[in-house]
This record gives sequence, structure tokens and C-alpha cells, in this order.
Amino acid sequence: MENVGLSESEILACEKELTALLLAQPSLEGVVLSSADGLMVACEDKTGKLEGEMIAAMSSSMISLADTLAGQAGRAEVENIISESESSTLVVLHAGDLILTVIGKPDVQVGMVLAAAKKAAQGIRQDTQDFSEGVKGIDILKDPASLLERVKKEMEMIKKEK
Repeated sequence: MENVGLSESEILACEKELTALLLAQPSLEGVVLSSADGLMVACEDKTGKLEGEMIAAMSSSMISLADTLAGQAGRAEVENIISESESSTLVVLHAGDLILTVIGKPDVQVGMVLAAAKKAAQGIRQDTQDFSEGVKGIDILKDPASLLERVKKEMEMIKKEK
């Protein structure tokens, strides 16, 4: 896991929130917490099949696009994104400066998951308040080593796909 500007105690507190969310909602398969720039902070997975880093990156992009779309429509940032398919239900929402992605079974009760996810997001906001007020995650332009490492990882992923 890459450094996203959170202290170890903040990350542990976030992991505790994710675990509590999974325990409270048996129909959930996993949860991923990421930075706004797509770096995974934490991942809890009941199935053992989730690719947390990939989900973190895609969720960050997804909510960023939704925020941009909302801005173009004259609205503030989106509260959440819900995606339902045959195989799963996804809920993506802001948790302070972080992104919370909740993966549920296809038959999950979306309203209950959304309520539980919002509660977890509020806990994460409180757990990372110093992060949100002070450090704003990695500014990769000021940290060339992190940028280089991220580019290397992305290149490796592209090579594996070919």
C-alpha cells in the first residue's frame, strides 16, 4: 500500500470502520477506501477476489467524473454513485477527502447499504479530520519518487493485460 498522507493510527481507524460496515451488512462482499487520486488506503474483502488497488483507481476516476458532471450541471459534488448489475451492486461516495467504495451482492437492499455506507463515511471523515484539514494526500508533482513508482506500476499492469 502506498503512502497517502495518513498516519498509521488514522489508517487503522479507517480499517476498523470498514470492518464494522462489513459486519453490519451481511449482503456486502467488500469495501475499499482510497485517496482522491486513486491510491488504495484500505480494503476489506469477504470473498478474497477483490482487486482493491484496481477498484480504488476506478472508483476515484468514477466519482471525479461524476463531480465534474455535477459541476457542469451547476450542482455541488455528488453525494454518491450507485451502480447495479447482474453480479453486484456498487456504492461509491465521498468520505471526507477519501473515497469509499462498497461492493454488495446483486440482491442487496440499496437503501440499507447506502445508509450504512454514509455512517461509515462519517466515521472515516472524523477519523481523518487532521488529514482533511492539513495534508491533502500525496501531491505527486512535488514527490517525483512516488510519481515514478506509480507510473511503473501502471506500466506493469498494462504489460500484464497484453
